[in-house]
Amino acid sequence: MSAHDPFRVLALCTGNICRSPAMEALLATELADDRRFRVESAGTEAMTGWSADPPMARLLEARGLDVRGHRARQADPPMLERADLILTATFAHREWVASAAPRAARRAFTLAEFAQLCGAAPGDTTPRELVAWAASHRPPRPLGRGRSTPRGGAEGDIVDPYGRSKAVFEQSLAQLTPLVETVAEALLSRV
Repeated sequence: MSAHDPFRVLALCTGNICRSPAMEALLATELADDRRFRVESAGTEAMTGWSADPPMARLLEARGLDVRGHRARQADPPMLERADLILTATFAHREWVASAAPRAARRAFTLAEFAQLCGAAPGDTTPRELVAWAASHRPPRPLGRGRSTPRGGAEGDIVDPYGRSKAVFEQSLAQLTPLVETVAEALLSRV
Protein backbone atom coordinates (compact mmCIF):
# COMPACT_ATOMS: atom_id res chain seq x y z
CA MET A 1 0.00 0.00 0.00
CA SER A 2 1.10 3.53 -0.60
CA ALA A 3 -0.26 7.00 0.08
CA HIS A 4 -1.55 6.98 -3.51
CA ASP A 5 -3.31 3.65 -3.09
CA PRO A 6 -5.06 3.62 0.30
CA PHE A 7 -6.79 0.56 1.67
CA ARG A 8 -10.46 1.54 1.50
CA VAL A 9 -12.89 0.39 4.16
CA LEU A 10 -16.60 0.98 3.65
CA ALA A 11 -18.96 0.68 6.63
CA LEU A 12 -22.50 -0.14 5.58
CA CYS A 13 -25.89 -0.14 7.30
CA THR A 14 -29.41 0.75 6.20
CA GLY A 15 -29.95 4.51 6.57
CA ASN A 16 -26.31 5.55 7.11
CA ILE A 17 -27.30 7.60 10.15
CA CYS A 18 -26.67 5.27 13.14
CA ARG A 19 -24.57 2.10 12.88
CA SER A 20 -22.38 2.80 9.85
CA PRO A 21 -21.43 6.37 10.88
CA ALA A 22 -20.51 4.96 14.29
CA MET A 23 -18.43 2.20 12.65
CA GLU A 24 -16.79 4.80 10.42
CA ALA A 25 -15.96 7.15 13.31
CA LEU A 26 -14.65 4.38 15.57
CA LEU A 27 -12.55 2.71 12.88
CA ALA A 28 -11.22 5.99 11.48
CA THR A 29 -10.10 6.94 14.99
CA GLU A 30 -8.39 3.57 15.51
CA LEU A 31 -6.57 3.94 12.17
CA ALA A 32 -6.00 7.71 12.41
CA ASP A 33 -2.23 7.51 12.71
CA ASP A 34 -1.90 5.59 9.45
CA ARG A 35 -2.71 7.45 6.25
CA ARG A 36 -2.64 4.23 4.28
CA PHE A 37 -6.25 3.63 5.29
CA ARG A 38 -9.39 5.44 4.19
CA VAL A 39 -12.66 4.79 6.03
CA GLU A 40 -16.08 5.91 4.86
CA SER A 41 -19.70 4.85 5.22
CA ALA A 42 -22.91 4.56 3.24
CA GLY A 43 -26.36 3.00 3.42
CA THR A 44 -28.36 0.43 1.51
CA GLU A 45 -31.44 2.65 1.83
CA ALA A 46 -29.70 5.84 2.86
CA MET A 47 -31.48 8.83 4.28
CA THR A 48 -29.42 10.86 1.86
CA GLY A 49 -28.16 14.14 3.26
CA TRP A 50 -29.25 13.45 6.83
CA SER A 51 -26.89 13.98 9.76
CA ALA A 52 -25.98 11.20 12.15
CA ASP A 53 -28.97 10.38 14.35
CA PRO A 54 -28.74 12.66 17.43
CA PRO A 55 -28.74 9.89 20.06
CA MET A 56 -25.81 8.15 18.32
CA ALA A 57 -24.03 11.46 17.72
CA ARG A 58 -24.28 12.29 21.44
CA LEU A 59 -22.89 8.88 22.46
CA LEU A 60 -19.99 9.29 20.04
CA GLU A 61 -19.35 12.87 21.23
CA ALA A 62 -19.12 11.55 24.80
CA ARG A 63 -16.21 9.44 23.53
CA GLY A 64 -14.55 12.43 21.89
CA LEU A 65 -15.69 11.53 18.35
CA ASP A 66 -17.16 14.32 16.25
CA VAL A 67 -19.69 13.24 13.60
CA ARG A 68 -21.30 16.66 13.10
CA GLY A 69 -20.04 16.75 9.50
CA HIS A 70 -21.54 13.37 8.61
CA ARG A 71 -24.13 13.32 5.81
CA ALA A 72 -25.82 10.07 4.84
CA ARG A 73 -25.23 8.77 1.35
CA GLN A 74 -26.47 5.89 -0.74
CA ALA A 75 -24.12 3.03 -1.56
CA ASP A 76 -23.86 2.24 -5.26
CA PRO A 77 -22.00 -0.39 -7.30
CA PRO A 78 -18.96 1.79 -8.14
CA MET A 79 -18.52 2.69 -4.44
CA LEU A 80 -18.80 -0.97 -3.44
CA GLU A 81 -16.36 -2.07 -6.13
CA ARG A 82 -13.76 0.53 -5.05
CA ALA A 83 -13.79 -0.72 -1.46
CA ASP A 84 -11.06 -3.14 -0.39
CA LEU A 85 -13.16 -4.20 2.60
CA ILE A 86 -16.89 -3.74 3.18
CA LEU A 87 -18.04 -4.11 6.77
CA THR A 88 -21.79 -4.44 7.18
CA ALA A 89 -23.97 -4.15 10.25
CA THR A 90 -26.02 -7.23 9.33
CA PHE A 91 -26.07 -10.34 7.15
CA ALA A 92 -28.92 -8.76 5.18
CA HIS A 93 -26.62 -5.84 4.28
CA ARG A 94 -23.92 -8.30 3.20
CA GLU A 95 -26.44 -10.06 0.96
CA TRP A 96 -27.48 -6.66 -0.43
CA VAL A 97 -23.86 -6.03 -1.46
CA ALA A 98 -23.76 -9.40 -3.26
CA SER A 99 -26.88 -8.42 -5.18
CA ALA A 100 -25.90 -4.79 -5.91
CA ALA A 101 -22.25 -5.44 -6.85
CA PRO A 102 -21.50 -9.17 -7.27
CA ARG A 103 -17.78 -8.50 -7.89
CA ALA A 104 -17.53 -6.87 -4.45
CA ALA A 105 -19.26 -9.72 -2.59
CA ARG A 106 -15.99 -11.50 -1.67
CA ARG A 107 -14.83 -8.34 0.11
CA ALA A 108 -18.07 -7.92 2.10
CA PHE A 109 -18.41 -9.25 5.63
CA THR A 110 -20.52 -8.47 8.63
CA LEU A 111 -18.42 -6.62 11.17
CA ALA A 112 -18.80 -9.52 13.63
CA GLU A 113 -17.88 -12.10 10.99
CA PHE A 114 -14.73 -10.27 9.88
CA ALA A 115 -13.60 -9.63 13.47
CA GLN A 116 -13.93 -13.34 14.21
CA LEU A 117 -12.03 -14.32 11.06
CA CYS A 118 -9.23 -11.87 11.91
CA GLY A 119 -8.57 -13.86 15.07
CA ALA A 120 -7.86 -17.00 13.06
CA ALA A 121 -5.97 -15.42 10.16
CA PRO A 122 -2.24 -15.81 9.64
CA GLY A 123 -0.29 -12.75 10.75
CA ASP A 124 2.06 -12.50 7.78
CA THR A 125 -0.44 -11.03 5.34
CA THR A 126 -1.17 -7.56 4.00
CA PRO A 127 -4.62 -6.08 4.63
CA ARG A 128 -5.72 -7.04 1.09
CA GLU A 129 -4.38 -10.57 1.58
CA LEU A 130 -6.23 -10.73 4.91
CA VAL A 131 -9.51 -9.91 3.13
CA ALA A 132 -8.84 -12.59 0.49
CA TRP A 133 -7.95 -15.12 3.21
CA ALA A 134 -11.10 -14.27 5.16
CA ALA A 135 -13.26 -14.66 2.05
CA SER A 136 -11.90 -18.14 1.45
CA HIS A 137 -12.29 -19.18 5.10
CA ARG A 138 -15.72 -17.80 5.98
CA PRO A 139 -18.17 -20.45 7.07
CA PRO A 140 -21.02 -21.05 4.64
CA ARG A 141 -24.31 -19.42 5.54
CA PRO A 142 -27.21 -20.56 3.40
CA LEU A 143 -29.60 -17.76 2.47
CA GLY A 144 -32.53 -17.55 4.81
CA ARG A 145 -30.78 -19.73 7.39
CA GLY A 146 -29.29 -18.46 10.57
CA ARG A 147 -30.42 -18.10 14.10
CA SER A 148 -32.84 -15.20 14.42
CA THR A 149 -32.76 -12.60 17.14
CA PRO A 150 -35.91 -11.18 18.76
CA ARG A 151 -36.08 -8.24 16.32
CA GLY A 152 -35.78 -10.53 13.32
CA GLY A 153 -32.10 -10.09 12.54
CA ALA A 154 -29.54 -12.86 12.38
CA GLU A 155 -27.28 -13.80 15.23
CA GLY A 156 -24.16 -11.61 15.02
CA ASP A 157 -26.02 -8.64 13.56
CA ILE A 158 -25.53 -5.22 15.15
CA VAL A 159 -28.83 -4.15 16.67
CA ASP A 160 -30.56 -1.32 14.78
CA PRO A 161 -31.22 1.48 17.29
CA TYR A 162 -33.06 3.83 14.93
CA GLY A 163 -36.23 5.15 16.55
CA ARG A 164 -35.59 3.22 19.76
CA SER A 165 -34.53 4.07 23.30
CA LYS A 166 -31.18 5.43 24.44
CA ALA A 167 -30.46 2.00 25.94
CA VAL A 168 -30.68 0.41 22.48
CA PHE A 169 -28.30 3.03 21.05
CA GLU A 170 -25.92 2.19 23.89
CA GLN A 171 -26.31 -1.52 23.16
CA SER A 172 -25.57 -0.97 19.47
CA LEU A 173 -22.45 1.06 20.24
CA ALA A 174 -21.35 -1.51 22.83
CA GLN A 175 -21.58 -4.20 20.14
CA LEU A 176 -19.63 -2.13 17.62
CA THR A 177 -16.74 -1.01 19.81
CA PRO A 178 -14.88 -4.28 20.55
CA LEU A 179 -15.45 -5.57 17.02
CA VAL A 180 -14.02 -2.38 15.48
CA GLU A 181 -11.04 -2.56 17.84
CA THR A 182 -10.34 -6.16 16.74
CA VAL A 183 -10.55 -5.26 13.05
CA ALA A 184 -8.36 -2.16 13.47
CA GLU A 185 -5.72 -4.15 15.35
CA ALA A 186 -5.70 -6.81 12.63
CA LEU A 187 -5.38 -4.23 9.83
CA LEU A 188 -2.65 -2.22 11.56
CA SER A 189 -0.61 -5.34 12.30
CA ARG A 190 -0.48 -6.10 8.57
CA VAL A 191 0.89 -2.91 7.04
